[in-house]
Amino acid sequence: MNKLFTTLAVGVLSLSSVVAYAADASCSTVRMADPGWSDIAATNATAGFLLDGMGYKTKIDTLAVPIAYGGLKDGQLDVFLGNWMPAQQGFYDKFIATGDVTQYAKNLEGTEFTLAVPGYVYDAGVHNFADLNKFADKFHKKIYGIGSGAPANASIQEIIKKNEFELGDWKLVESSEQAMLAEVQRNVKKAEFVVFLGWTPHPMNVQVKGMHYLKGGEKYFGDTGSVYTVTRKGYADACP
Repeated sequence: MNKLFTTLAVGVLSLSSVVAYAADASCSTVRMADPGWSDIAATNATAGFLLDGMGYKTKIDTLAVPIAYGGLKDGQLDVFLGNWMPAQQGFYDKFIATGDVTQYAKNLEGTEFTLAVPGYVYDAGVHNFADLNKFADKFHKKIYGIGSGAPANASIQEIIKKNEFELGDWKLVESSEQAMLAEVQRNVKKAEFVVFLGWTPHPMNVQVKGMHYLKGGEKYFGDTGSVYTVTRKGYADACP
């Protein structure tokens, strides 16, 4: 595996690596996507730091996930470090399985990505998606998600549309990751019921006291998952 891609996919090269400028000037700047998620921002920053030490520049654009995949397909972006699977199965089918985008390497495995509740809500009996509607009034029939266009939001909307778990008259509240977590913390301070999209690894798992992931949504969110690096088609060959 070449030095550039080792850094992007694994992030373990030391800064003592020999600086190797790509022969093609178009490869000297690595164009990356950030969907506004804290974990990907941290991963991008780490990759950027290491790449800088190797003589590369990075350009990071904040883009919704669908726009990021479109940018990779059209050659406007080089790398996205946040291909969460199976949550992004729809994008895999549309872009990766068709050969328009390349799934390059696995960055992380054993992730969780599904609905979650604070500890006091879990202790009250909300352990499963099927438990949510039993406490509909306490939740105000709201599920807090992340930014519009996120695959996880689409899964929640599908659950509501199909009236799965009797959630047909519930509402998905879309916002940025930061706004979602701020709303969660406001509810936690008042010990009010709240259900939201959670994932690990992420600081929320410590910040939200007693946070628990709900069972029962595996049809939509999968069980444990993995995170991959994806690139524009032909990037590894064009920028060795």
